[in-house]
Amino acid sequence: MPLSARETRAIRALAEHRRVSAAAEALGVSPSALSRTLAATESRLGATLFQRGWTGSEPTAQGDIVVGQCQRILTDIERVEHEDMGARHPRLTSYVRWRHLRALAAVVECGSATGAAGLLGVRQPAVSQALRELAGFVPCPLFDRHSAGLDARPAARALAALWSRIEAELTALPALLTDAASGVTGRVAVGMMPFSAQPAVMAAFGALTRQHPNLRLIGVPGNYTALTEALRRREIDLILGLLRQPAPVPGFVETPLGTERYTLIARCDHPIHAAPVTIDTLARQRWVVAPHGTPVRRYFDTVFRRMGAVPPAQSYEIWSFSDAEQMIVDSDSLALLSYSRDRLERLRPDLRAVAFDLPDAAVLIGATRLGDAPPSAAVAAFLAALKARLPQA
Repeated sequence: MPLSARETRAIRALAEHRRVSAAAEALGVSPSALSRTLAATESRLGATLFQRGWTGSEPTAQGDIVVGQCQRILTDIERVEHEDMGARHPRLTSYVRWRHLRALAAVVECGSATGAAGLLGVRQPAVSQALRELAGFVPCPLFDRHSAGLDARPAARALAALWSRIEAELTALPALLTDAASGVTGRVAVGMMPFSAQPAVMAAFGALTRQHPNLRLIGVPGNYTALTEALRRREIDLILGLLRQPAPVPGFVETPLGTERYTLIARCDHPIHAAPVTIDTLARQRWVVAPHGTPVRRYFDTVFRRMGAVPPAQSYEIWSFSDAEQMIVDSDSLALLSYSRDRLERLRPDLRAVAFDLPDAAVLIGATRLGDAPPSAAVAAFLAALKARLPQA
């Protein structure tokens, strides 16, 4: 069998708990033992099932298939344990091994331990031992003994049918993994900072799901500090947003993908639109601005100082692009945001660009990756799909 019962339990536990320590605690084993079990499983299957991700250990595309199989198998065991055997204190799901169920199914078919041993190609004491161990995990008798052998009770027949379903699931697994390995596979985990062309990321994801159905796609919103740490730990594959130029972290490589322009935005009926706008007028406004240390905030402060004004001290810091737009609509605040030409032309009707000429307003958006090695095939496919949907740099 491609998976043992212990491996099946280990894979489901890690998929549910996401962290080796928590999964090991749930199973009652040590983290090192669980890690060894998973490593041996991956080696035998020839597939990477889990990789480090934003939420802990995340299943790969092939891992999703195996996790699904494990979930179905263990859920089936739990159902039989509750519905067919009325277990009040379930033990079967936690302790059963496939040899127990295989031996039982053979005895049900042959009517005796001797016949089952011949069918399985093992010695009769091995079959008897498997039945004794299995009897310790279930709450009701499995067989009635008679002079000619063993008569299966309903619980034994339910377990024999269970083994038939489990065996079918496990037998199908290698072919499913082979199919999943065709085409572009792997993971693309994207850390997304606020920028107006974020819908292009979702459009690229949509295209990739059609072209490469076995590709795992993850979008993780966040600020630069949090995403930087995630990229360092390889929990994500790249960061998208305004480029720092140069990247402030050693080993980070920035790749321009498109352009946007810094733009002043207010609600459509804001008094700022009623008269010519000067830097002094802007200095008296309340603002929605990205936090200190971001490219937007540095540009904001630089513009005011270059034009002889003090940057407004009362600014409302917010990270989400859509939240920033809604904040402008619902308040008297102005905002400095970056927009692509296409997004600005399709600005929501309750917003309006402020008529003020910002100097050096063009800004590059792009991807930040760890190291200068070529991206994986999965990441390269995503970047190509994204670049085709962004205003060109």
